[in-house]
Amino acid sequence: MSLWAEIPLLFVIILGMLIGFFGLFLVFFPGLTVIWASILLWGISTSFNYDVGPWTFALTIATFVLITVLMLFGNVLDNIFMAGGARTKGASWWSIALSWVAMILGGIFLSPIGGLGLALLALFVGEILRIKDYRAAFQSTSSMAMGCGWAVAARALIALVMITLFGVWYFLLY
Repeated sequence: MSLWAEIPLLFVIILGMLIGFFGLFLVFFPGLTVIWASILLWGISTSFNYDVGPWTFALTIATFVLITVLMLFGNVLDNIFMAGGARTKGASWWSIALSWVAMILGGIFLSPIGGLGLALLALFVGEILRIKDYRAAFQSTSSMAMGCGWAVAARALIALVMITLFGVWYFLLY
């Protein structure tokens, strides 16, 4: 790829990674997927270093596979942290499942932030109906919200690892 094509493309890739990283702090934004898509765009545009040689191509593919696994794990991490947070305070699996369904439906029909709010509300209502104790229901709900915050921190760390792997790919393999 010529330098005149590489510089604007690299600018777009870095911009996409920055948008993805800072978007992680908005709970509802799929920042890891945006970072992954930016790296995928670079990989496709450079043919995953196919022209450089077989070992470089293999290392590039291995790096991209690792980045993909990190992205998938990070996207599931939200649910693990949120459910784990609610479960530690005694929330039932039925209330957690109800909150997941509410999150999905709220995310589709309202907005992603509406889905998060609806999930917390569904957990709270589910726990009130189950145990009839407002204080315990609130503790489960606040623990789920805290788990969401920890998930943001964990996803930010995963994003930094993904971006670092892209840096290794660009500076050592390209």
